[in-house]
Amino acid sequence: MVKRSSSRAELTEQFDSKRLKVFDSTCTPPEKFMEITSRKQLQQLLTFNQDLSHSLNDIQSFKSFLDAIIAEDNSKAKLLILKEYFETQKSYGGDESPDNFLNDLIKTWSFASQSNKENLLSAVPAVLALLLRIISNSLELSTYGIKLGRNILHKDQHELIKRGLSANKNKEHMISPILRLLRELSMLDGGALADSVYKARNATFQALTRNLTLKYTGNGIENPRRPSVRTNTIRFVLQLVRYLSTELKRDFLSQRDIFSKLNQGISNDPPFLVRDILETFQTHVVKDTRLPRDAKTKLLSSRFLANIASLYGYDKPEEKNDSTTPSVSESAHDFLLLACSSPDSGVLLKQSGLYPRGLAVSFSNENTTHLNSNSFNLGLDSIGWINNFSEKVPVRNIILSEFIHGLRPWSSIRQTQLITTIFKAAPELIAEYLSSKNKFLFDPKLTASWMAYSNFIYNIISLPLPSFFGFDDNFANLPPPLPILMNHILPQNFSQKLIVKNLSYSTNKLIVFFTVRILCLSFRKLKAALQMFKQAIKSSSAEIWNQYASIVIERFSKQIPAINHVTGAYRRLDPSNICQREIFTKLISLYYEILPHIALETNSGVSSIIADALFNTDKTNLRSQDGILHALELENIFRIAGFSPGMRWFSSGNGLLMSPFLAMLRLFALAPQSILLPRLRSVLISIVHESQILQTSNSNAELDFLIINIRASMDQPEVYDIFKYLDSCISRCAATPTKYIFMLEELISETKRESCDTSLSLLSMAMLEQWPFYVKAANISNIKKTSYFVSRYLAFFINFKKDKNIVKALSKKFITACADNPEAQNIIKSYREVVIDISTLDYESPNTSRSPECIINSPQVVQKANRAILETSSSNDLSENNNALVKWRNKDIEDIVEDGHLKKLILLLSSKYDNIRREALINISKVSHLLKESKFEERDQIWLLLQELHESVKTSIDQKPLASIFSYFAYYAVDVLKDPSHFLYPKINQFLSQKPIWQLDQIPLMHRIMDEAPNIDSVIYSEREWLLNLFFDGLRSEVDLEIFRKRLIFERILSCYNFDFGQSLQDKILNILSRACSIKGGTSTLVTRFSLVTWLEVHSALSSNIALQDLHQGLLKLCAEKRVKVWSKGTIESM
Repeated sequence: MVKRSSSRAELTEQFDSKRLKVFDSTCTPPEKFMEITSRKQLQQLLTFNQDLSHSLNDIQSFKSFLDAIIAEDNSKAKLLILKEYFETQKSYGGDESPDNFLNDLIKTWSFASQSNKENLLSAVPAVLALLLRIISNSLELSTYGIKLGRNILHKDQHELIKRGLSANKNKEHMISPILRLLRELSMLDGGALADSVYKARNATFQALTRNLTLKYTGNGIENPRRPSVRTNTIRFVLQLVRYLSTELKRDFLSQRDIFSKLNQGISNDPPFLVRDILETFQTHVVKDTRLPRDAKTKLLSSRFLANIASLYGYDKPEEKNDSTTPSVSESAHDFLLLACSSPDSGVLLKQSGLYPRGLAVSFSNENTTHLNSNSFNLGLDSIGWINNFSEKVPVRNIILSEFIHGLRPWSSIRQTQLITTIFKAAPELIAEYLSSKNKFLFDPKLTASWMAYSNFIYNIISLPLPSFFGFDDNFANLPPPLPILMNHILPQNFSQKLIVKNLSYSTNKLIVFFTVRILCLSFRKLKAALQMFKQAIKSSSAEIWNQYASIVIERFSKQIPAINHVTGAYRRLDPSNICQREIFTKLISLYYEILPHIALETNSGVSSIIADALFNTDKTNLRSQDGILHALELENIFRIAGFSPGMRWFSSGNGLLMSPFLAMLRLFALAPQSILLPRLRSVLISIVHESQILQTSNSNAELDFLIINIRASMDQPEVYDIFKYLDSCISRCAATPTKYIFMLEELISETKRESCDTSLSLLSMAMLEQWPFYVKAANISNIKKTSYFVSRYLAFFINFKKDKNIVKALSKKFITACADNPEAQNIIKSYREVVIDISTLDYESPNTSRSPECIINSPQVVQKANRAILETSSSNDLSENNNALVKWRNKDIEDIVEDGHLKKLILLLSSKYDNIRREALINISKVSHLLKESKFEERDQIWLLLQELHESVKTSIDQKPLASIFSYFAYYAVDVLKDPSHFLYPKINQFLSQKPIWQLDQIPLMHRIMDEAPNIDSVIYSEREWLLNLFFDGLRSEVDLEIFRKRLIFERILSCYNFDFGQSLQDKILNILSRACSIKGGTSTLVTRFSLVTWLEVHSALSSNIALQDLHQGLLKLCAEKRVKVWSKGTIESM
């Protein structure tokens, strides 16, 4: 020990004497570092020297050499020098000795520690970290990096690491280099030494929790290039999370003191560090499928989630204003959405929905046996817990429960979205959350908090009830507790007294609007629950579930206001407040639809509302700016009238200008075609079927055409004379139908037709009977207008394949009745010519809006075209746009993308000419290069699309064209990717990130759109429409047809036809079928493989869509006669 002390004293004396020479003018200033040009020079420079000032200068020279490599200043030559130097380094000692690679640097580090030379003590680990960083970027040097890392982590260097990490708080220059060194060691060669770093945690974790508290104390924003001790510590911890093996990561995540300190101060960290933390935890913890669930749970505690949620209010400025980089608040929101709603995240536990934790229910147990027994049946009275859990609900997801109680959904939209997502993933939390939030009074105060909380309640109620009320894969033997279900339908703090109070605030329109909006949603959810009860009755105790349903209705009826309160509030509304009037009528109609016993048991005053609406129908301008809301309000009122007993649909008394039935027809005709009125149409259909005024096999189709005929008449001035005539005919037909049945039979006998496939409607007979009287009373101008109406009506019968002789006889009677008016006679005689106009008419259900493109390609337009015309219209030559190969060259990259030049180039990959395809692929590569170098905002994603397209087709483009379905997918994807707000932007991005090469036998995004829920619930219609448009444009050849057949596209779209998406999408499906029939072999494929003939027969009988019947007839004409006859065994005789 004495000798060692003497040595240290000697070294100190030597160091002191050398230090004095630094200030000698003859010495080289330390700032002028030696330029290293050879291996020998580098070896001499790094040789251990006890002269501390020279050693410091040598280390700084070496650092300058390494900085030049990173700056790519003649880096290849310098890397060669570095490699040659590494090759000269050999281990000292025997085989059992530790690896002493670069031992001179380690000796210098150790000597600096012994000499307490802090500048050198911090310089050596800093240069080692820099050296490891360079080695990590070079495959040739990786083996040397492993040797160096093992030497640094050897137990002889543990004290050096400890000293650096445990230095005083104010010596950041000593702590940070060690942390950077450990970080580089952890990530070296893909984490090859990460486990070794963790196993040496007695040294590497020294003062780690303390260092996590040493935050940036300077002014302004923390510079990422000069990070604080906390930032360096977090970066070191994150590298361990990334690269540790599964078992050691599991142990590491259990270090609560480390991660609690890391997480506590996250809201004060700079933006770049917060995003790094969130991304690392999301990718390497939450999404790590190899990591056990318990390890994730140890990290993702309620406290941890709450600290992440504090980032919703993060307001530190960004170091760069990059619009493509998500904000900290957005990144935190994405992390919490994934962590709290993914079953594999470690937070979300399996739960039983509306059945609380610990409740014993099953498919069949003793309770069911007793309850179903004839000798012992007490119903719900035998279930002791059926009325429990009104105040406290035990749940399984305790972490999520504690977490959401700390959130403030009324203060942040994202917090509302987060809680709603959690409730959707874990429905058991809804009742538990609402039952414990009674302290928040839902008093009507028009404040931001009140409105936000109202919207939050609305979002909760909008969540669907879990399947089977959350009990496994079938209904349980007993229903869930009543208080829990009622909280799902309408929260208990939303009492009847409070609702009535809210409805009485006539001065605050928003309070009334939000209240009625919540009530409407609650009614719909009650309806969904009642439907589930009906399903549960089939698989469980019917008496129990029936009794339970009655109690649910009773409790809901007590919680909502009486209907007279709602109608009274509606009457107080100003006529100009059309938005509230519409939603009030919707609520009243829900009373009648779902709770008719409440709506009918009191004098609600609905009859006066219906009467006022009928009086004002003709005064309402449905084509004004508020026309849509006016139409919806009237639709709701007519639906209310449909539920009202004793409604006289065909009476125009009491001062009405027309009967309610004709008023509904007029509403349909006048309503903007951009809106849907399905409920009003259902009322009309029910009236028609009940009254039999349109007594044909296709009464719905005749009803639709009657509305179209009225719409065509509305374009003329003074049409009320037509309404008066039609109203008289309808009312007489409904009053005395037998009379017109005899008239029809007489007409049939006059034509000497014993039987007909389909008879005319009774309304046509009434129109014939009243026609002579109308001609005598009306003026010439009105007779002319009405004659056009009659002519179109007769044309409809011809179009619908009625008996031509009967229609001819009917037309003669109309002509005879107006013998004194030759012009009217000529108009009626021309009904046969009108058939052509009607066959090309945009025929649609009144509740459907269609685009011009859909009209052009609809089956109605091509119903009488022959095979050649159909093939020509659906198989356009894609190579006709060859000028796209040159048009783009003089354009800016933005114009190339925005003006469609890029999309036209993509379509040329499907050209039948191989030279055009090759040229198109070359041009796409050029555009891709220009795009990558440009400043176009959405260049990255479009560039990725072009690269994947290029890689997918480059090997086959010389042999065959790219299938049209893929070229059109890329064509459509360009429009999506240049608009980040597009509803398909996330799904197409996810598709592009999956594989670099497409599988050219699988249609992109088909299953993602047809089988998965959309990112936003309201865009499901738009997603389906986008996909159907892709199917239609992408079906152009036999190759496309074969892909459609293999991937069961036709089977999928046929099954989707009945979905409630409106006639527009149904017409698109028919367009696809029509195009498939135009391709060689398409007709026989659809008939023999997908039974399209049977499908069309069934749907033609159930639907009023003319296009179905026309497609059916056209299909039989276009069939491959021989093959289909063999397949059908002669059953298809129409061919």
